Amino acid sequence: MHRPTNLLATRALLMLLALPGLARALPEDAQQPIQITADNARFDEKSGEALYRGNVQIVQGTLRVSGDTLTLKVDAQGNLQTARTLGKQAHYEQKTDPAKGLVKADANEILFDNNTGVITLIGNAVLRQDSASFSGPRIVYSTLRKQIEATGDSTQRVQLTFPPSARNGGKTPATPAVVPAATNNSGSSKP
Repeated sequence: MHRPTNLLATRALLMLLALPGLARALPEDAQQPIQITADNARFDEKSGEALYRGNVQIVQGTLRVSGDTLTLKVDAQGNLQTARTLGKQAHYEQKTDPAKGLVKADANEILFDNNTGVITLIGNAVLRQDSASFSGPRIVYSTLRKQIEATGDSTQRVQLTFPPSARNGGKTPATPAVVPAATNNSGSSKP
């Protein structure tokens, strides 16, 4: 059955309702319209893959995603399984807690697994909220467990920055949004 291109594009755009972190973001974000711009978009209904190319920009409430390309994979029911954003740098940001600033992430590649709630940042990865930051070649952020695992390699070590108020027990601690997960020496990421 041949469907008009506009119908397929509309269906692909609707899949974005389940983009990274929406279930764990501010409730009002899900009520906002999704605005997407890209140079082109393609949806393959048989494979369940949507591909957006060329200066991709997505906005919904406090959610902002940008990159050179965005690939979404959905199951037979149209539920988001994975999202992959590539760019120099790909960018993700969203307000996840009304009492804290935006969670911002930049990397050459941002992977999101909707089943596990894990965001993986690969290549020149940086994750920030307020004055706290994590950087390294690879960062795995579990949005459900609020845990981070940052992994270094032979050319770059992991860097963690915590603001003074988080270290000295000040009246307004600016603690990181997440707690670093215990890392293992194998380099695997199991947040």
